[in-house]
Amino acid sequence: AVAVGECGLDYNRNFSSREDQIRAFREQVKLAIELKKPLFIHEREAHADLIRVLDEVKEDSGSSGELLLPTIVVHCFTGTKEEAFEYIQRGYYIGFTGTICKKERGAPLRDILPSIPLERIMVETDAPFMGFKKKKRFSEPADCVDVAKMIAATIDVPAVTVYDATTANAFRFFGINKV
Repeated sequence: AVAVGECGLDYNRNFSSREDQIRAFREQVKLAIELKKPLFIHEREAHADLIRVLDEVKEDSGSSGELLLPTIVVHCFTGTKEEAFEYIQRGYYIGFTGTICKKERGAPLRDILPSIPLERIMVETDAPFMGFKKKKRFSEPADCVDVAKMIAATIDVPAVTVYDATTANAFRFFGINKV
């Protein structure tokens, strides 16, 4: 395994109670710390509680204060500009999916993109879910190219710049050495 997750909090669907989600997430964060693995986080409509849990786990490190949170990506980001800024200020990565390619649903996310350092962006599709291409219900990893192209168009840089930066981000996040 190269990471712990996908784990986190989802208050949109509430398949489990908020209390159960928080309890499980807290333990998953502790596991990532124990295993020294990055944390692949899902957060939907639960920003405040997610930050609170991460802060509490970090504070529970005891007087030595040596227990640090692992490297974190908030994948499939659908939050607000303020939430994105808080994640970035904390040093987290933000994952963008094909949602940014959708005309209306993606507009708020495209508005946020120019404010996010490219060194903190990860590209993903959330495959096989969240299809974003016309006449295609599902997505696949190859669709990351289209997500990267949309990021490039939105922030007005060549696509190769986004490919290179986000590939480097993924290598760094997962602790993979280039081959």
